[in-house]
Amino acid sequence: KIVGNNVHPGTAKGVMVNALSLAARIHAEVPADEAPETTEGYEGFYHLASMKGTVDRAEMHYIIRDFDRKQFEARKRKMMEIAKKVGKGLHPDCYIELVIEDSYYNMREKVVEHPHILDIAQQAMRDCHITPEMKPIRGGTDGAQLSFMGLPCPNLFTGGYNYHGKHEFVTLEGMEKAVQVIVRIAELTAKRGQ
Repeated sequence: KIVGNNVHPGTAKGVMVNALSLAARIHAEVPADEAPETTEGYEGFYHLASMKGTVDRAEMHYIIRDFDRKQFEARKRKMMEIAKKVGKGLHPDCYIELVIEDSYYNMREKVVEHPHILDIAQQAMRDCHITPEMKPIRGGTDGAQLSFMGLPCPNLFTGGYNYHGKHEFVTLEGMEKAVQVIVRIAELTAKRGQ
């Protein structure tokens, strides 16, 4: 949250603090080459998901992701440093309030503790004539939350494409294959338990 000070533009010199200008300065400090659109694979990022406001007040919402816990913590510290730098020397009634809420950690650190889960999922895919591809998930999933609650959940496919975009879709064939893999995982897990 960014709180500015709105006054008439004609008498603004030395008094107005434009919250939108502060928001722009904050975003300009975030490394431009560490955004989702400029990174891939296991590279972490800062994602400006929304920004709204007026001269008086502005809000920015970032999603911060990294595949390494130390780098993830460093990214959060970077955002704190940026807020402090941009907020330095503001009018006494103006401020920048940074709220950091951890929503997802990278599930990999929990899933790798149970390698048999990946072995079963990969075997199920091969049994269903699918070549397994191990790729990093560059966003949060329900599986990440479940993994940290003690139920390790690797992210499998659903048959969907272009997630969260206006061209998102899923094919019937892809969904059928996903169901076949889930059934095969259950069968292999049951056999393993015998």
